Amino acid sequence: MLKEFLSSLLHYFVNITTAVLLVTAIYLTISGQQMDSVILWEILLSGFITALPSALLVCLDVKSGRILLLLWLAHFLLIFFLTLWMVDFFGWYKITALSALLTFLGVVFIYLFTCIVHYIVDMKHAALMNQQLKRRYHEK
Repeated sequence: MLKEFLSSLLHYFVNITTAVLLVTAIYLTISGQQMDSVILWEILLSGFITALPSALLVCLDVKSGRILLLLWLAHFLLIFFLTLWMVDFFGWYKITALSALLTFLGVVFIYLFTCIVHYIVDMKHAALMNQQLKRRYHEK
């Protein structure tokens, strides 16, 4: 369980941080603002903070599809509100209705990016495992 958690934490941290850097680069390019070097550390910290609940959720063994869907919805909302809190805490920008909407869209992008990356990686792992199983059982 600990190994699975740490592995998930690392994967989510890398994927989330990459997606946050993409969103930040797009935002800074559109707004024309310059980036202070401290924001890189804040992005790393925000990636870690949002990776923690993601890694925890993956480790849960939920049998019910309905409960799993509710957990993912709660997870998404937690990530969104954590992100809003970090926006305010780090002073990245003033929270208004428009900025909250843009933050929501950013979180949706990051969420989808992370899910797609994990899906692709998981499919490659499954294909590799199936190939190894076929090779193992066809050799006997």
